[in-house]
Amino acid sequence: MLMVGDAYPPFVSPGTAGGTTVGLHVYVDEVDALHERAVAAGATSMQPPTDMFYGDRTIMLRDPFGHLWVFLTHLIDMPVDEIVARGTAIAGGR
Repeated sequence: MLMVGDAYPPFVSPGTAGGTTVGLHVYVDEVDALHERAVAAGATSMQPPTDMFYGDRTIMLRDPFGHLWVFLTHLIDMPVDEIVARGTAIAGGR
């Protein structure tokens, strides 16, 4: 269970604080449908549904209060060496 609410002291909203240093990552069953519902409810899409090199489909949203959320749906299991090779290829071999 995750609870969110308005920011009352001692907490402040990211908008009041000038930004956030936290991104909340949450796995869900169907990230595409969540993206549609969240944007319709007032969230800003920072990244549309995207298949990632590490086997998850991911979105990033900013809620109306300024919090950053990353929602993921797991697509496939991969061995760590394959994830590293895919990530390295994307980074240009660095």
